[in-house]
Amino acid sequence: MEKEVVDYDFKSQFLEERKEKIERGFNIMKTFNEETFLRNRPEWEKDLFKEINNFLLTEIKQGVKVNYLETYTRYSYSNLMFCKMKSTSEALKIYLKLRYSELVEPASWVRDYEPISRQTWIEVTIREQDLIKKAILLDNVFELIKKAFNRVLKQPGLSKVSVGKPEKILPGFVIPTKTKIDLEISTDGFCQLGIRVHKSQLQKILGKLIE
Repeated sequence: MEKEVVDYDFKSQFLEERKEKIERGFNIMKTFNEETFLRNRPEWEKDLFKEINNFLLTEIKQGVKVNYLETYTRYSYSNLMFCKMKSTSEALKIYLKLRYSELVEPASWVRDYEPISRQTWIEVTIREQDLIKKAILLDNVFELIKKAFNRVLKQPGLSKVSVGKPEKILPGFVIPTKTKIDLEISTDGFCQLGIRVHKSQLQKILGKLIE
């Protein structure tokens, strides 16, 4: 009677693949909360987040909702997002639906995030050393949050609208004011066109010729 041969390597591989599939499925179904958002963060940042989070949920208007996601925390009212927060080991970052150009004397920890995101956002970056005058800083942050909330309520489209990519401005010397075309008609019925344009304008000119 022949002895049964068992391929243990195959079985091990099968079990490992099955385990990976189960773990992937678990990660897809994984839920995020305040604890996961602040995991491995310094105490000062945890305390700061909780103060700002509490203000967002209790001090603005009843009905503000928070959604904890894998990389950031989202705050919305009537499905209109007006704020989100990201956490790193060095700073707490707050993004608000405001135009930097409309802020009056913004603090050094506020910057225009619109060129990066292609949407209307400002970025507030708070590090531990910024908390020397914590009360004043929080007052300023809370005021910006209120402005973002009121701005989105007045202009709901601001919550989702993209400002698009910035238009590429060409130097004046490559923007043609006149297009000169040399036309030569031969006796055999063929025409020869000669045109001189900057390469940045070539596609546009060819498109117009084809039309």
